[in-house]
Amino acid sequence: MTAFTDPELETAYFAAYDAVMANWPVPVETVDLPGRYGTTRVTSAGPTAASPLVLLHGYSGTAGMWYPVVGSLAEEHHVLAVDTIGEPGRSRHTGAAVTSMDDLVDWLAETFDLLELPAADLCGQSLGGHLAFRFALAHPERVRRLVLLDPPLVFAGLSPEFEELGRNRDPHPTFDDARAMLTSGAPGSAPAHVETYLDLLAHGAAHFPASPIVHPHLPDEPTHLPVPTLVALAGASQVHDSEAAAEVARRAGAHTVVLPGAGHGLLADVEPVRGLVLDHLRRKDSPT
Repeated sequence: MTAFTDPELETAYFAAYDAVMANWPVPVETVDLPGRYGTTRVTSAGPTAASPLVLLHGYSGTAGMWYPVVGSLAEEHHVLAVDTIGEPGRSRHTGAAVTSMDDLVDWLAETFDLLELPAADLCGQSLGGHLAFRFALAHPERVRRLVLLDPPLVFAGLSPEFEELGRNRDPHPTFDDARAMLTSGAPGSAPAHVETYLDLLAHGAAHFPASPIVHPHLPDEPTHLPVPTLVALAGASQVHDSEAAAEVARRAGAHTVVLPGAGHGLLADVEPVRGLVLDHLRRKDSPT
């Protein structure tokens, strides 16, 4: 990780980060874990004696993205929200290179070790969902139950529109340009404080000296999920064909739900997502 180009930009980014974290409705603790890839920030909440639940955010989303649901999750779990190494956030990528999803899986396994977690429930949104899926395949003994929230390139390819957006994406936008690309959607469709969160994303895109993006790939062969899995898909996802993804997810053994009208972010639809996740984590049955 290189330094910010300007101390004022660094101050603005971390002020935006702290403003989002201030929306967590529960007391938190933070720890910075030094490891082979650098220092990983983990924000935790909920009773330490409860079952651990590791949360992986979407691209550049940081641990802050979980504020709409973390209060409910922390009532029943010891929540551990991780800032992904190499992305905007408070983790610092100062060690080994991260050039593939395999490297991120290795980093996450090390993070489990540093947290002294033999196993945990695991929930990921968007790119965090793809990483959670890959981690569960590589280390099924370390994942009790898995939750994937509209994960890209797990059960279906990217939509042509999203692929084109990625090809044309400006890797160094201004804050104003980055902010203009983000929208909270229709009035009433997003959780409180969403504008603060979108400001954080824009600051990250414009100013954070993140490592090169690690691009996931669709599995070459059909996958059988090795752990009990919930897949929640956005009916109006911009990323992929949700119905096609749902068909593959069901064949893979996942309990699969498509939320009509929901966008890729999914946490804008707080109530159904919260209920689905909590119900899945409470179950004791097999994935099928």
